[in-house]
Amino acid sequence: MEGNPGKRIDFVDLTKGVCIILVVMAHIGGAFDKLDKDSMLSCFRMPLYFFISGVFFKSYEGLLGFIVRKINKLIIPFLFFYLSAFLLKYIVWKIAPGVFQIPVSWKELLVVFHGHDLIKFNPPIWFLLALFNCNILFYLIHFLREKHLSLMFALTLLIGCAGFYLGKLQIELPLYIDVSMTALPFYVAGFWIRRYNFFLFPSHRFDKLIPVFVLLALVVMYFTSTTLGMRTNNYSGNIFQVYIAAFAGIFMIMLLCKKVKRLKVVSYLGRYSIITLSIHGPILHFLRPLVARYIHNDWAQAIALLFITLSICILLTPVFLKVIPQMVAQKDLLKVKQNQTNNPSYEDKQ
Repeated sequence: MEGNPGKRIDFVDLTKGVCIILVVMAHIGGAFDKLDKDSMLSCFRMPLYFFISGVFFKSYEGLLGFIVRKINKLIIPFLFFYLSAFLLKYIVWKIAPGVFQIPVSWKELLVVFHGHDLIKFNPPIWFLLALFNCNILFYLIHFLREKHLSLMFALTLLIGCAGFYLGKLQIELPLYIDVSMTALPFYVAGFWIRRYNFFLFPSHRFDKLIPVFVLLALVVMYFTSTTLGMRTNNYSGNIFQVYIAAFAGIFMIMLLCKKVKRLKVVSYLGRYSIITLSIHGPILHFLRPLVARYIHNDWAQAIALLFITLSICILLTPVFLKVIPQMVAQKDLLKVKQNQTNNPSYEDKQ
């Protein structure tokens, strides 16, 4: 990575692709809920996203430059898809009021400022805001790694524990700040793991042991997985169960994807996962009743929804990339000074 910071790592795109497909399946629910036996999928699904984001953390020009870059990568896409999804719902309601059971209110736009209620017009979009906060949290403590590494890890664990127990106490902070606190250990673990080439180098002598590690991860998950509601910062298990099961699942998926390396369609979804994350909620909102009208078998309905939703996302992705790349984190809307090199890092391409 240090020799060629602009080079993509195939299995990371594949990992993100697997993750976004699992997220879409979770939001489809129905028959797919049966696959999540004992929460062995949900226990790592969103932690994996925070982990992958941490792998490519970079401090850039300083706090201001870092914040501007993260606004470009996360806040601008969040605002665009947050507002456009609401306006789409509002316009449809004005044209055909019977489509929605209750009136669409402008007050719905304030939902992120008070608790963790479901963003009805685009439920998955919460993640971008939580990830932005997680980036800022780590930026504020990552300087300690040079001379006070143990203190950095101690603060990471302290913040993570504080976020977890805020959830246990049902204390909700606005803008998903408490969720970001709970997720911080996953993000920091992703940052730290890139020091070890076992994960990120294309091949390593330990790769032959991947099946053993995957089996061990499955065993750990079987005994520790528990219901994890990350958006609401609500966890049914104790703190050890939550983190142990999540890390086991993270490493299992990453190792499997490292073994496979690349699947064209899945890797493409992973490369531009921010688009699928941001648009699949509204697509499902309107697609679900249409599919349910013609398909009545639970499994057939779930599979049809998954196939059609992902197909629409894939078809729309090049449109977004060409027409509004600034809204999908492919180009900067707010300009920042480039320092040291003009060669973009992997993260800059996300």
